[in-house]
Amino acid sequence: MSNWKNPNNWHWVNKNCFNWAKKYFAEHLEGLEAQKDGHEVSIDKVDDLSGDCDLNMRKGKIITIYDMCLKLTFQGTLADGTEVSGSITIPEVAHDSEIDDYVFNISVNDDSSAKQPIKPVIRKQLQPLVCAKLDKFASDMIATHGSDVYIEKEKLNNHPPADQTTGASA
Repeated sequence: MSNWKNPNNWHWVNKNCFNWAKKYFAEHLEGLEAQKDGHEVSIDKVDDLSGDCDLNMRKGKIITIYDMCLKLTFQGTLADGTEVSGSITIPEVAHDSEIDDYVFNISVNDDSSAKQPIKPVIRKQLQPLVCAKLDKFASDMIATHGSDVYIEKEKLNNHPPADQTTGASA
């Protein structure tokens, strides 16, 4: 198969991966749980994902470009049996973010001082689990969609077989 549309993977190719990202985060984040000192918390649902998520290829290099806002719902139980729920917003999940760059805005429903012990569990136990998943996102996107934007070298510039009768290329 010749690559007459993009010789040597030189020209810019783009694939929108936003819908895939929604499914990815639901699959990888929902159900994550953590506990400490009898307090338990888990991510119940990916409530919202907004922004852009693209996989690109230019000059033979695969490039991830994404900038999204992720909203999660959590459920938890304190050591004394008090049920706690709320949301976590990560305002910038971006292609150039490092693990330490992620900001977690935690909001507790019916917030009171009695429910505050859930926040350290989210920050110290749950947040590293979420960050590990966010850190894998780009490589998983490339593994899943890379072949849609990049043609492997062995498939580049291959010519169709010559016509047996004339010797000309088909």
